[in-house]
Amino acid sequence: MDFPSFALGAPPRSRPICSPAAWADAVNAGFLPLEHTPRHTSEFVAHIDVLDRMPSVLAMIRTQAHRVTRTPTLAARSDEAYFKAFWLLRGRCEIEQGDNRSILQPGYWTVYDTARPYSVEIDDGSQFLVLLMPQGTCREWQAFADTLCGRPLETDTCSRSALFALLSMFDAPATGGQEEGSAVVDAVGRMLSASILTQACTHERGGRLERRLQEARRYVMAHLGDARLTPDRLAAALNMSRRALYGLFNALGVTPANFILEERLECCRTALSDSIHRHRTITEIALDNGFCDSAHFSRLFKRRYGVTPRQWRERS
Repeated sequence: MDFPSFALGAPPRSRPICSPAAWADAVNAGFLPLEHTPRHTSEFVAHIDVLDRMPSVLAMIRTQAHRVTRTPTLAARSDEAYFKAFWLLRGRCEIEQGDNRSILQPGYWTVYDTARPYSVEIDDGSQFLVLLMPQGTCREWQAFADTLCGRPLETDTCSRSALFALLSMFDAPATGGQEEGSAVVDAVGRMLSASILTQACTHERGGRLERRLQEARRYVMAHLGDARLTPDRLAAALNMSRRALYGLFNALGVTPANFILEERLECCRTALSDSIHRHRTITEIALDNGFCDSAHFSRLFKRRYGVTPRQWRERS
């Protein structure tokens, strides 16, 4: 994602903060109480540019490597809960909240809930934009907090527009006052809400898709030895149409029939390699895994692995 030149090229407006202790004081006073752990013990430099004409805290931050942690004690001590929208413009960072842990690269953004513990590990040379919004102004985000907080979010049309609107505030003359800032934050909140809703729905669909695929895999593995196992039977077992089943397996890039065949061949190949099955004939192994004809099995095996079942067994 390309950022406007003023976002990355403009020099910091603030004076440099040259010690981890002073940086911790500045962040704790301007944002939230956090624990700070610098990666380097010397030569720490950071800048924080805060726009004071905004109804919500908006800041551009440039910093060297360190870790910030919102501990359970600090989270419980706060009077008001916020959602913090975080766009990485340069560098790299790792974010963890709840069960979600992710690496953020430039061009992605995320949200985290200040009422719950979190941590952010920031690399040297990182630059990011932070918007702190009271949860009362974006209540609809709460329903998706467990799913999305701490996850890398795609920069779609809505979130990109929100980011560029906020970045433009750093380039605009400081004459608009609080009214202009309120209008921008209100519009940004609506755009971010639309983006979060879209991405939450996509994530939910992906989760449902994976669960259905796992169900299909389990059924196939449990019935590989049944020669009557077909896509139609699998669809009936999963209580879905044949068309829906093919759409499900399209996510894996295979058809249901090919998936069943691949699993059967792989089970046969494993058995042929295992000394515990040395006493069994190749035909017995093929029949036990759903093949009806030994010659047909041998042709399929050679097409898949480049050797006959007998050659594979002799090599193993």
